[in-house]
Amino acid sequence: MKRIPILLLLLISVGCVKIARVKPSPDEIKIAYDKAMEAYTLQEYKKAGELFEFIVNNTGERKVKAKSLFYLGEIYRDLSRFGASLKAFAMACYYGIDCSENIKEIAPNADIESLVKGVAYSPKDLKPYLLYLAARKYQTAEKEKKASVLFQQIIQKYPNTIYARKARYVEPSKGEFKVGVLLPLTGPFSEIGESVKKGIEIGSRDKFIPIYSNTKGNPLLSYREAYRLIKREKISGIIGPLLSLNSFAVACLSDYVGIPLISPTATEELIDSVGNMTYILNRSLSMQAEAMVHYAMDELGIKTFSILYPATEYGEALYNRFKNEVLKKGGIIMTCVAYREGDPDFKDELQLIKKDSPEAVYIPALPGDIPLIAPQIKYFKIKAQILGADGWKSNELFHQVDEAYLNGVVLTDYPYNPTKDFGEKFNFVYQEKPDRYACLGFDAANIIGFLLRNPNKPLSSFNISLTAGSLGVEEPYSRVPFYIINNRKFNSIK
Repeated sequence: MKRIPILLLLLISVGCVKIARVKPSPDEIKIAYDKAMEAYTLQEYKKAGELFEFIVNNTGERKVKAKSLFYLGEIYRDLSRFGASLKAFAMACYYGIDCSENIKEIAPNADIESLVKGVAYSPKDLKPYLLYLAARKYQTAEKEKKASVLFQQIIQKYPNTIYARKARYVEPSKGEFKVGVLLPLTGPFSEIGESVKKGIEIGSRDKFIPIYSNTKGNPLLSYREAYRLIKREKISGIIGPLLSLNSFAVACLSDYVGIPLISPTATEELIDSVGNMTYILNRSLSMQAEAMVHYAMDELGIKTFSILYPATEYGEALYNRFKNEVLKKGGIIMTCVAYREGDPDFKDELQLIKKDSPEAVYIPALPGDIPLIAPQIKYFKIKAQILGADGWKSNELFHQVDEAYLNGVVLTDYPYNPTKDFGEKFNFVYQEKPDRYACLGFDAANIIGFLLRNPNKPLSSFNISLTAGSLGVEEPYSRVPFYIINNRKFNSIK
């Protein structure tokens, strides 16, 4: 039989000619792959996709097939064909390329059928994860029987995994509402996103079905995903995004369509002024600063203060609230000095503070700066009481700084007190204690659940117990933990 020329094969691959299939040679596969990569580089995704599909269907070389499947996954993701992308990445894993992180990124946005089909080719540790996502999506679609089948499959086939424990916990739950959850499940903020998600999983039971979307911490993607969930999924509320910058635009959108939004971790308190159904919970910085002022002035009798703070969002938030609260209570601010994060020399700043002789210096320093600041405070003979924030609450300091430089520092920490019931449920599912971010996720789930069940009742009319968050109406002094450093220990003082 006469071999079909490569040009004709390429025309066949992009759908221009239909004839009986002829097995291409390795050289022809290589030419097709080079053409596909060229098209992919030029972002000609349709052409590249068709060529990669041709290669996958016609090559017996596992390495070439795996690479082609990987690029198909990338192309489908860019085209927002998440189900096809997930299946391509899963098959690339099967043929030799580890695409586990890609699968985790795509999975929350994939359809149920693709999730279930992807199980066959995915790595073993991802199989129960994909089944769990599919089961939760069945719950969202009110297909409880199909969800139960998948939950039972997880429990039976993967009994020792976290997803089996989660399946046992959430299978009997029935949510009346659907809530969009915007979290960075991949990228630099994914660790925080996963912790918040764990808390939401526990708190959402019998209240609502969460529909997760991976924002990667990107502001534009956060807005687009919020719009997609509102339009396609008909969600009744939103939890997230996590970052203040991302939350503003999404809050405006949720307020416009008239659904509540709870941001568990955003710190910019102006966000909740967007609308009367927008709330932030992470007021820990303002609570710490206010509580420290009350403690210093009412308990220690201090009236004059200086402030040394990092020129970061964290430092400026604590500085502004501390200064305003001191002035509000009739105290005196002697000196306010900002420093650059990581600056090793504090000579000018400390000499300026020493000149004004304050009774106390408030230093809401970052953990990496404290080993540099603490010795210089002693060197320049600053006699004032040193006050700090949660950045000082690190056992690593005792390995980096002589205890003589730390003794006597009074500091605040994050308000964080998981209830016994929440802690037991969390430990059952995840076999660990909830961290503060998990508590914020749990609080967000409880609050939005309340809002959805009681749309005409204000939150202020009910006594809602929060494990880590704040609605801004609580007395911060009663919730913020205080410590004094002494002999390489953080000793509680209230």
